[in-house]
Amino acid sequence: NDQTILFEGWRLFDFSIIRIELLSEIYENFLSELDNKNKKDSGTFYTPPSLVELILNEKLPANNNESDYNIKTLDPSCGSGIFLVQSFKRLVKRYENKHNKKLNDFEVLVQILKENIFGIEIEPKSIKVAAFSLYLALLDNLDPKTGWWDGNIRFPYLINDSEDTTLIKQGCNLFRCDTISEFDIKELQNFDLIVGNPPFGTKKLSPSIINYCKNENFAKEMVLPFMHKATLLAPKGEIALIFNTKVLTNTGGTYQNFRQWLFNENDVEKIYNFSILRKAPKNSGGQLFGSAVGPISIVFYKKEIPKEQKETITYFAPKTFIKNNIIEGIVIDSSDVKHLPRTECQKPDTKIWKIAMWGSYFDFELIEKLKEKSEKISMFFNNNSIDYGVGLELSFPANKLNNEIKKIPHINPKTVLKYYTPVENADELDNVYFRRFGKTSAFYTNHVLLNEGIQKSNITASYIDYNSSFYKGLVGIYSMTDDNNLLKIITLFLNSNFTKYYAFLLTSTWGIERDVIKHKELFDIPFIVDILNSTIKEKLIIKFDEISNRFLKHDVLKIEKEINDIIIDVLNENEQTIIQDTLNFSLDLFEKQEKSDAVKHVLK
Repeated sequence: NDQTILFEGWRLFDFSIIRIELLSEIYENFLSELDNKNKKDSGTFYTPPSLVELILNEKLPANNNESDYNIKTLDPSCGSGIFLVQSFKRLVKRYENKHNKKLNDFEVLVQILKENIFGIEIEPKSIKVAAFSLYLALLDNLDPKTGWWDGNIRFPYLINDSEDTTLIKQGCNLFRCDTISEFDIKELQNFDLIVGNPPFGTKKLSPSIINYCKNENFAKEMVLPFMHKATLLAPKGEIALIFNTKVLTNTGGTYQNFRQWLFNENDVEKIYNFSILRKAPKNSGGQLFGSAVGPISIVFYKKEIPKEQKETITYFAPKTFIKNNIIEGIVIDSSDVKHLPRTECQKPDTKIWKIAMWGSYFDFELIEKLKEKSEKISMFFNNNSIDYGVGLELSFPANKLNNEIKKIPHINPKTVLKYYTPVENADELDNVYFRRFGKTSAFYTNHVLLNEGIQKSNITASYIDYNSSFYKGLVGIYSMTDDNNLLKIITLFLNSNFTKYYAFLLTSTWGIERDVIKHKELFDIPFIVDILNSTIKEKLIIKFDEISNRFLKHDVLKIEKEINDIIIDVLNENEQTIIQDTLNFSLDLFEKQEKSDAVKHVLK
C-alpha cells in the first residue's frame, strides 16, 4: 500500500553473487505453487541440478581441452531453463578456452547464445522464466555485473510466442509451442545436441501425444514422442534425455514396440537408472530427487548408427547410499556399472534392465538357464487343470447385481495371511453391486489366494479350504479336479525364497515404481517343484500342514527354512549361493536402505 515501500534498499541485493540456478528453484518452489495440480497433470517436474550436471559433463564438458563453442543445442521441454543456462555457460567456457581469455564482451556473449541455445516450452510462465534466467547468464560474465543499470546494454529478444501481445518483437530461440505438433521452423532443425527432461505420465494426454503414439504404435506415454522426435530434430546429433524407468521394464506390447525402435534403430550408448535412489533419505542420496519419487533414468543415444558399433551398452544402476549430507551430486560405485550385451538389449522383451539393476550377470545367466529347467507356472497350470482369475470389484454407480456372493465369507488383501488364512479373518460383504464379479468359480471350492501387493518384502500366498469371495488385488487359483495337495504345493512355491528372488529381479514394478507384482508376470516363473520326485512332494505337503497349523507358530521360521531348502535343492550349490546373495544383500538394501547389511563394513 502507499504507506509501505517494499525493499526500500533493494540495491543491497547483489546480483553478482546470486546463483542463476536460484531462479529456477524460486520458480519451482514459489511461483508455481498454485499450479501444482496442473504441473502434475502435465507430467512436468523440477530437474535437480545434479542430473543436469551429469548429462552436460557427458555431452558438453567444459574442461580446458574443449574449445568448440558452436554446438547447436535444444531442450525440447525447457521449463524454466536450467539445461539451457548451464549449456550456455559451458559454451562460454569453451570460447574462453579457445581464445585463452575471459569473455566479457556482451555482443559476443549474445552471439553465442542466439546461435546455439534453443528451447521449446508450451507453458508461457515457464518460458519467460527461462528467458530471464538466460539474461542473468549473459550478465554473469560482465565486470561489473551491474553495468546494465546505465541502460547501455539491451537484451536480445529470445521468446517466440505468437499469442503474447506484450512482445515488441518475436525472438528466434525460445519457442512457445507444442514440441510434438507438426511445425516447420528453420531454427528448430539439425541440432548437434538435444538434452532435457521431457514430461512423464499417462494421464490427461494432449491430442498430439495420443496421435503421435498411435501413429508409431507406441504406448500412450508422454515421454515417448519426445524421445522419438528428438531423432528427427537431431538426425546427426547426440541426444541425452531423462525418462521414466518403466519404459525399460513395462511388459506391454506397445512399450516393447518403443524399445524395439530405440535399441534397434538408434545407437544407444549408455543408460543411467536412478530408480533405486528415488525414496532414499536426504542424507543418503535422496537430495537428488527433491519432491519427485517416480523412478527415473537417463538415456544417451543418437540416430546415426556407426559402422563399428560397440558390442555392449553401459548401464549404471547406482545403489550406493552415501552416509553424509556434504556430498551433493551422484556417487557411483564401480559395482554399479555393468556392460550389457547389445544383442540382448535389442530384444524388446528382454528382462536384462531389471536384472542388472538389482543383480549381476551371474543372475542373468542363472535365470536364462532356469528357463530350460522346467516349464512356466502358467504352462503347468494349463497342463494340470489349474485355473485362476482376479477378484471382484465394487461398482459406483452399480451396474452388476449378485446376491449370492453376500452369503459366503469375504477376504480382502489386508487380512490375507501367508500359507493359510482362517475363516475368522474373513469379513462379511455388505455390497452386492459390482463393476465385475471376478473369478466366481474359485469362490465355491478350495483355492489359493495370491496377494499382488508385496508385504515386508514378501510375496503372500494363502490356501483357503472354505468357500469365500475375494477383492481385486487378490488372484484366486483353484484345481478343476479338486487336487488340494497340488494347491498346497503351489502355495508353498509362491511363498518360497526362489519365487521371491525371481519376482524381485524380473517383474516390472517391484523395486522400481510400486511394491506390487502382476500375477501374469509371476506366472512366467519356472515351476521347479514339478521336477521333484513324488516322495519329496509328499514331504512338502506334510510341511504345509505343519506351517499352517496355528498352534505351531513358534516353529514357523524353522519350518519355512526347511521348505525353502527342499525347493531350492533342485539347484546346485553355486546357483543357490547366487539366489541367497541377491536376497540377503540386494533385496535387503531395497528394504532397509542405509541400514542394510549391504552397506556395512565387511567382517570376513
